[in-house]
Amino acid sequence: MARRLQAFLRAGSWVVFAAAFACLPFKSALAEDIKIGVLEPFTGPWAKNGNESYVAMEIARDMINEKGGIRGDKIAFIRGDAPDPSAGKSEAERIISQNGVKLITGTYASPLGIAISAEAERQGVVHWETIASADIITKRGYKHVFQVGPAASRYGSAALDFTKEELASRLNKKFEDLRIALLWENRAFGTAVGNGVRARAKVLGVNLVLDEGYDQFMTDMTPLVQKLKDAKADVLIVISFINDTVLLHRKAKELDFNAPAVIGVSAGHSVPDLKDSIGTAVNGLFVSDLPVLVNPAALRPEVQAAAEEFNKRYEKVQHRVPAGHAVASFAALWTLFNDVLPKAKSIAPDDVRAAALSMDLPPGSLINGSGLKFSNFDLSNDPKDAGQNIRSSIGVWQWQNLAARQVYPKNLATNEIAMVPLPDWSKR
Repeated sequence: MARRLQAFLRAGSWVVFAAAFACLPFKSALAEDIKIGVLEPFTGPWAKNGNESYVAMEIARDMINEKGGIRGDKIAFIRGDAPDPSAGKSEAERIISQNGVKLITGTYASPLGIAISAEAERQGVVHWETIASADIITKRGYKHVFQVGPAASRYGSAALDFTKEELASRLNKKFEDLRIALLWENRAFGTAVGNGVRARAKVLGVNLVLDEGYDQFMTDMTPLVQKLKDAKADVLIVISFINDTVLLHRKAKELDFNAPAVIGVSAGHSVPDLKDSIGTAVNGLFVSDLPVLVNPAALRPEVQAAAEEFNKRYEKVQHRVPAGHAVASFAALWTLFNDVLPKAKSIAPDDVRAAALSMDLPPGSLINGSGLKFSNFDLSNDPKDAGQNIRSSIGVWQWQNLAARQVYPKNLATNEIAMVPLPDWSKR
């Protein structure tokens, strides 16, 4: 690089060089990499989903780098393993202090997102949250934390809206007459979603016949399933992770608990491992979740092309279609690389923040149907909220023929709703 600079100067072209230098948006003006810290649970109980999310993020990085990067600067990832909140916080501190990164991303699970975003804010760097959805992430007065996916409370609201708009009539009941039960794991994600369900239920004027929290690591679901049987629920809304989801459905079959409709909320009901564990029993289950494969007509043409390329690359690596967390991980980084960073004056946190807050992208701008517009202490119903993507998409998909099929809302839907009411276990 020094020899090339000397040649420029000998040729009397220093003015041209200086002008080119000034036009580059990042401090990496000598075509250095833009270093981004990526924290995911590569080991531990969330490792499978963490690694799948990372594959999707790598695809986003590779696709932008193949186009020349961001104004000539390539994206480089610095990985950190976050199997639990304490480890995640330590890894975030290490990556920031040892590598000088100004932006970190991840993290998949809400407990991780809460801890890692707090460390990022303490260090004065940007945290670009891809999936972790606990509402508290954007309600702590932080200025450099951005949550691209929907807040957890919206998952619960979507489940109830779907019940009112689509399930009640199919169950031949008025919405207000439905017996709705809520079962939730009692940590950050389940608590936040449960709060969203209760708040929406109050607005819609419907009572919950059962509202039960539990420890996701419990090993015997018998007491919970018995309570569900006694409640005689028409619709069961469940917030659970993979191991407890499998245990729940196996115990429901054993005790012959049959709910006419079951809506799992993301997490355990949304991952391919569920069909591997309970087989065709997944068919008919609904999932209030990040959209997976949406109707292409809902996407801008250039976003359709990105979605097709992502799906092709992901299937080549993973040998199956991406789950919602992988789609969301790609979507969050694709918009960061294509929309936000190109508008930032530099990679400095305040410049990235300014670029993020300038985003005003309509729905259909991300491959999962989302738009991009962040709150900035300006929500009339929540003036303390900052960094929440108020145009993130949320919907309901259904397990049909062992595959995820988007069924709600209608503009994102690829398939019609099926199997309502659910057949009894003897017929499944």
